[in-house]
Amino acid sequence: QSPFAEAIRTVRTGVVLSNLDDPARIKVVTSTVPGEGKSTIALNLGAALAQMEKTLVIGADLRRPSLAGKCGLTANHPGLTHFVSGSAGLDNCIEYLEELNLYVMPAGVIPPNPLEIIASRKFVEALGTLRERFDRIVIDSAPVQAVSDALVLASNADSVIYVVKADSTSASRVQKGIASIVASNEPLTGVVLNRFDASRAGGYYGREYYEYSEYYQRDEPAST
Repeated sequence: QSPFAEAIRTVRTGVVLSNLDDPARIKVVTSTVPGEGKSTIALNLGAALAQMEKTLVIGADLRRPSLAGKCGLTANHPGLTHFVSGSAGLDNCIEYLEELNLYVMPAGVIPPNPLEIIASRKFVEALGTLRERFDRIVIDSAPVQAVSDALVLASNADSVIYVVKADSTSASRVQKGIASIVASNEPLTGVVLNRFDASRAGGYYGREYYEYSEYYQRDEPAST
């Protein structure tokens, strides 16, 4: 019932309602630079979608993978690179998180050539196999301005979600990153402003936020 959980549900609603006639089944979550919280957003969005449909979160940031650690898995857990290369079977590369009803595929071993992996025909085939098994797939990608991985991944996705860390990343860098996605004709669904501190916004909005926070943090009576 926290404000963060409600914010994630709001993101989920926006994604689901963005195209009802042709639902976005594969979503790429990216950002401008590292450290903006895209992996956290990807994992929590996946957990929110898993409340409705069978969902898989893929750790496709092969430069600085973090999904395995966030899920309590070992760094060398079989994952995406193992599946694409054929060195491990699909079931060995996917872990089911029972408490979240969510499936995750970590990055696997870090390859010397990440871009070559995700731009390969085998990656496209692997994604096709996963599409048949899951209703929704959320892909945690590398940042846009670091490397071109995100643009390659977006070309195989139905939706791109752009994460921006509030009071950190400059507007010009964000605009440049978003422009690169739009210029590549990738399906940009929207932007998530992460780690926003409403108390610094001041004025009416700040008071409204705290009233909202208190509402969702209020203890609920136990059900009988």
